[in-house]
Order: sequence, then structure tokens, then C-alpha cells
Amino acid sequence: MQYPRHIASAAVSTALALLAWTTPVNAAPPEPDDELAVVTLPVATWVVVETRDYATGRTGSAAVLLGIARERGLSRQATLYAVSFDRTTTARIETLALALYPGATNVVVSASLDGGPFCPSAWRVSADGKALELADDAAVAFLTGLYGKRELQLAVVRPLSVPFVLTFVVAGAEPGLALVAERGGWGAAPAISEARH
Repeated sequence: MQYPRHIASAAVSTALALLAWTTPVNAAPPEPDDELAVVTLPVATWVVVETRDYATGRTGSAAVLLGIARERGLSRQATLYAVSFDRTTTARIETLALALYPGATNVVVSASLDGGPFCPSAWRVSADGKALELADDAAVAFLTGLYGKRELQLAVVRPLSVPFVLTFVVAGAEPGLALVAERGGWGAAPAISEARH
């Protein structure tokens, strides 16, 4: 009996797949070298760009800084954004693993600069639910608090979970945030410890 061509082709493909699955492979995972992989922070590089809000047509400035997010021994990329449009400023933190609960409004985020004590503040969950944000005076206070500092650690405290720690090398914040500050109309701002809601 002769089978239609597509059935014969499927049978051959299935047989090859089973053969590949059951045949031992000579490749082996690399041998462990008894050293832990160490994740290092990137060099502080504030990337400053002119930006446009396509929904409203407004133009502004943004400064972006990459960092590392850690939870339960796993490390992932984190991003800190400082954005100013029409004299309003927003500070935003994002990482793919930051699981925010739908409907959540505020999350406690504690900030530490250069290994100092952690100062808690309330950050709001972004409209898209993918990030945490500070706005206006709180954002300006937070961002100007980075001036002259080397390292920022943010501990995001979520219900029933260990803190999610985001670390950023913030050296050079003042020149890195200059255009954002100009667009946001920043004046003398309170210290980071005063940026509470």
C-alpha cells in the first residue's frame, strides 16, 4: 500500500526526531571551575536623549542608566530612567522580573546611597504596570540626591517576598542629568531622605 506523500514525509520526520532524541550525544556541559559567577556593575554611563511623546506631541529629555536587579541569587538587567516633559519630571525603575500586582498603587522602595542607611519612600506603580515611578518634586529630590554619589541601591519590598534589590552605579549624575534638569526646570531641591510620600 502506498501512503500519500505528506503522510510519508511526516513519518520520516517523526522517525528522525525520535532517533535524534534517543541517540546519545557526545557534547557535555562545561566542567564547573568551582568559582561563582560574579556579576559586575557596568561603568556609570548616563545615556541622555531628546525624546518625544507621540501621544501628545510634547518633546523632552531622558537620561537612562543600566544597573543590576537581584532576587534570590538571580541577577537581571535593571533600568533607571529620568524623564522631563514640559517642566515635569518622572523617575522610573524597570526590570523584567519585577512582578507588580495588578491594581497595586504604591510600593515601598528603600534607597541607599554609597552603602548608607536605607530610606523608605512610596513609589507608584506605572500606568502600564511594568515599572515603579516617582513624579514631580519627589522625582527631583530623588534624582538630585544622586549628585556626588557613586552607588544607588533600591530595595523593592513586595508582600510575601524577599526584597528585590536594584543596584546602579550613579557616578556622574549631575552632568548626566543636566539636560533633564534643564527641561524639568529643577531649582534647589530637597535631599533624597525628604522625597517621601
